[in-house]
Amino acid sequence: MENEVIEELFLGLERLKKFRRILMGTRVCSIETRGKALLTHFNTDWTLYSHNQLYGVWRVVDRGQYPTTKRTLRVALHTARHSALLYSASDISVLTRKQLTTHPFS
Repeated sequence: MENEVIEELFLGLERLKKFRRILMGTRVCSIETRGKALLTHFNTDWTLYSHNQLYGVWRVVDRGQYPTTKRTLRVALHTARHSALLYSASDISVLTRKQLTTHPFS
């Protein structure tokens, strides 16, 4: 997913839907872990923060190849070649670089 452009995305939590237009067309610069958090950094000021807690799971698949699951899709990031799918997690935020500096990453 690194260096790939987000061509389509789905944000399943109502409070995140306002970020769809902000993240469309951005490029994934890097993906990192901090504590138990997974950070997806884009080539803008924005980062997708997710904490899987005990039940969330990321799956990276060929674009559009959704796995068979009973889990709830929370985030889907689609590039030309891949889809990164986050299921069942509820601790998800879209943060600016400044907000990242004050986030506890617990």
